[in-house]
Amino acid sequence: MNDEIKYVTGVASVFFPEIVKKFKEIVMNEGNVKESSFDGLILKNPTLMFIPDADEMSAVGALKIPNDSYKKGVFEKSNSLENPEDFDFELGWIVSRMEGKGYGKKIVEVLIKTPVNIYATVKENNGAMKHILEKYEFQKSGQPFKSEKGDYLIELYILKNKN
Repeated sequence: MNDEIKYVTGVASVFFPEIVKKFKEIVMNEGNVKESSFDGLILKNPTLMFIPDADEMSAVGALKIPNDSYKKGVFEKSNSLENPEDFDFELGWIVSRMEGKGYGKKIVEVLIKTPVNIYATVKENNGAMKHILEKYEFQKSGQPFKSEKGDYLIELYILKNKN
């Protein structure tokens, strides 16, 4: 694996609309987010990340500013003992079009460099992403809960930054 993975990151508003549209297409093709939810969250100006760049997009990810009601629901459905108000960002929209290259790991590594608490949700059967989150000190919080988007379970992971 190449430790020198090239990437581009920035808040959504610094990218041309066609770049954000391409990012959206990649994320929407995974089927894990409703178009209306994506459109609302992109307006909150999340941090986007592209590997290797905004033209090729072999992998993408984001540090999202979640809607309060969604965030509260995730913490409630998982029966987490954590206060959702303590978490400012959600790590998500992570899609790698080329598995085994370390792209998911790089996205997590770069996007969690913030002094605030972050949470992430992951499909219960996504062992690779759960392994990456745990490598970067995310901890499972609560219990798996049924997804509203499909016939699978979701797990909540949290990262409490110490800064």
